[in-house]
Amino acid sequence: MKDKSVTGTLANALPFVVFFAGAALFLWNEYRTARLAILIRRAEKEVVELDIDAPADPALEGKLVHAYGRTSCEEPLRDPDTGVEADALVLKREVSYYQVTEYYDNLTEKYTYNEDWCDTPLSSKDYKAAYRDANFAYVRLADRKDTCSSVMLGPYMLQADLVGWLRDFSDNIQVELSPAAMQKLSSQAAEASRNGRPVRVRAINNYVYIGRTPDDPAVGDVNIEYSAIPHSRVSVLAKIEGGRYVKYGSEKEFFIYQIVPGNVGAAFMLDEERRSNRSLGWVLRGIALVLLVLGAPGSWSVIKKSKAK
Repeated sequence: MKDKSVTGTLANALPFVVFFAGAALFLWNEYRTARLAILIRRAEKEVVELDIDAPADPALEGKLVHAYGRTSCEEPLRDPDTGVEADALVLKREVSYYQVTEYYDNLTEKYTYNEDWCDTPLSSKDYKAAYRDANFAYVRLADRKDTCSSVMLGPYMLQADLVGWLRDFSDNIQVELSPAAMQKLSSQAAEASRNGRPVRVRAINNYVYIGRTPDDPAVGDVNIEYSAIPHSRVSVLAKIEGGRYVKYGSEKEFFIYQIVPGNVGAAFMLDEERRSNRSLGWVLRGIALVLLVLGAPGSWSVIKKSKAK
């Protein structure tokens, strides 16, 4: 009886929870939309064009600025595990491993085994006898992404979170391994090698290959691929504070903070903010309406039953 009572209480409460969740979302969304709209209108009046060729101006402290120019960094990014360097905003490393993969077919109730590239090394200790312990890797490295910590646009610094919004990765980089890095990787590969098989470490275009050859891979081979977001001309809309570009807005959840590739004017960037605000507003209104519609009939039914008692 106790379980039934608890279940009944939860069933009666659920429509109210759904209804009030919809109401809360609707009210919060209207507040959010209005606050951002006010902030955007204020930004249109206050935004200042920044001359990135001029020295830092104390008069711009606390001001919203629109800046356009080419980014720069004091030092190139460097992968500490391989020594690969790139004069870029972001350097990304993606590692894949050639492994024996196991697949179980529920219809035939049989296991099949294939060799393929995988994101991580696979354990094969529980494979069928013919493939047990077949998997190994010459080198084990995790994927990695490094962002330049001192990116400059004119006399002011771009923070890593803003740079991280850029997504235009390019594989047009030439990987070079230092003698020390080559020796380190070769030693690791030799220690992991089986049956004394010789292992080659080579840099080809934008990747480092450890194993037989990219055209004829074998189990244990490792491919380390690099891509980067190169330095380029970008447009930024942000506030100047303490020598940095920071979020413009008086509240944490309501701010303007943009970076886009190319020469994009402040008016267009603010229009994009306005369109995004309106689009999100209508999406959240729709979700809130669905919750209200779902919760209202059940809530009214529970209320009528309570009055009838």
